[in-house]
Amino acid sequence: MTLPVSPSPSVAGVIFAGGASRRFGCDKAAELLNGRMMIAQVASRLAWQVRMLALAGARTDYGLALPCLDDAPHKDKGPLAGLASAMRWARAEGYTHVLTAPCDVPKLPMNLLTLLGPPDVAPHVLAVDDRLEAACALWPVGLATQVEAQLTGDGKLSLTRALLDGKAVVRHVTARDLDGSFANINTPDDLDQLKTPNG
Repeated sequence: MTLPVSPSPSVAGVIFAGGASRRFGCDKAAELLNGRMMIAQVASRLAWQVRMLALAGARTDYGLALPCLDDAPHKDKGPLAGLASAMRWARAEGYTHVLTAPCDVPKLPMNLLTLLGPPDVAPHVLAVDDRLEAACALWPVGLATQVEAQLTGDGKLSLTRALLDGKAVVRHVTARDLDGSFANINTPDDLDQLKTPNG
């Protein structure tokens, strides 16, 4: 896929694509919504906001011709492992920040990075109508050591914990501010609802 020139050259994008999709019953990243794979829709919406894009934890590139980042040595530790690999990759490529999104938010807001604000030394995350969207955040790669420590620490592997430990800046917005939505697909019924005229 061809990536456009980014307005923020210090930011790389990473899609979390290593989940087991247990509630969905099959690899939901490859499921079609209006004729396109969900992960392809996330990729196209994230690509406009970053200079370079990769997939974390994915076993295939889904035909997107994007780098697939291995979660080793933290396989099976969820999106936090993907974040660690994303930070390592972004730093090696010369980026200072990573903008993350999961593979199951096909209507990912096109103005996500704008709403998160300019990159700085703390992670930034949105609270949409007071709901924290922890998987869709802007992370400084300087937090890599903290994330690695969390992965090998007390077993609390949530992205929310990583945000709290990193003293995240929380940007409070409403659903009306979004150019898109954070509606995520966990089950086939969720996918069907997005296919409806009002979905």
